[in-house]
Amino acid sequence: MDANHIEIFPSGAIKLGEKVVCDGFHRDYSIRVQTHIHDDHMHDFDTSKGRQTIYLTEPTRRLLIAEFDADLPWRQNLIPLQIGVTKVVEGSRILLLPADHMLGSVQVVVQLENGMRVGYSGDFHWPLKEVIKVDQLVLDSTYGSPNCIRKYSQEEAEARLLELVMEKVRLGPVHVKAHRGTLHRAMQVLCEIEKWPIIVSRRLASEIRIYREFGYAIGEFLLMDSCEGQEAVGSGRYVRLYGKGDRFPVDIPNGVTMVLSAFASDFKNPVMEYSERSLSVALTDHADFEGVLEYVRATGANYVVTDNARGGHAVELAQEVRDRLGITAIPSYFESSREWGV
Repeated sequence: MDANHIEIFPSGAIKLGEKVVCDGFHRDYSIRVQTHIHDDHMHDFDTSKGRQTIYLTEPTRRLLIAEFDADLPWRQNLIPLQIGVTKVVEGSRILLLPADHMLGSVQVVVQLENGMRVGYSGDFHWPLKEVIKVDQLVLDSTYGSPNCIRKYSQEEAEARLLELVMEKVRLGPVHVKAHRGTLHRAMQVLCEIEKWPIIVSRRLASEIRIYREFGYAIGEFLLMDSCEGQEAVGSGRYVRLYGKGDRFPVDIPNGVTMVLSAFASDFKNPVMEYSERSLSVALTDHADFEGVLEYVRATGANYVVTDNARGGHAVELAQEVRDRLGITAIPSYFESSREWGV
């Protein structure tokens, strides 16, 4: 077996065969697949724009345009692929399946000319309706430790979020900060709050409209710089949401700050209260350790490389895959580089 069909370059680019990389740039590869738009998967995107053909889902393309605009709407090398439909590119067959991590996120399969199927999990939720079937797999290692087993469901975490916001808004304005995906999922939960207005920036509002177009049931909101938004702020009872690019306030004398983290720090309780007015809620669409192992089983992979370029528990996870599943697995490691700028 040739193990070198998959690896992770120092730039963070995921190699799938000899022509395709995911979520990063390499000068020797003509094709990039973008699994989703979280920052740790956007390495060297501007370089890729000028030198690679980039394949992605239509929701991911739309979210990128909302953030960067510039020349993206007119670029001929930014090509949306339909979920579940194989695309033949330069002799490789590329297939994207949903990862349920955030809007537009995908797992990737590349079938090589010799028939071998190699894949990348991307960041993924568990359980999934459909899992890629591959011979070799690059695996996300965010929760790749036996210590990362959640004792609560995400439905319980969502219920706690709603309960806390409704409780805390009685003390004053509630300021909620989260990353993409996590924040928009929270907005679906918070749409049940009818008594108190939800306020967002114009930048965040543009993203919300895209999420709605692709089926997210997100309720009504007010723009921060609108007359209605300013009136709501003046009332002292409102929920203010902050996404990427929004400045989160440091000092709120009469308010409550709440951070929604995609990374659980306490796997027994989704809520960490630092004080009456400061807390965090673990609202994540990452699979936990048990889910990661179930995912590997479902792929049918006989060789696994765990992602050591984006944090997590790559070394530990590789050992666990070997010991528990009897599958050859190694963490990614970097000896040398031929990329520009690395």
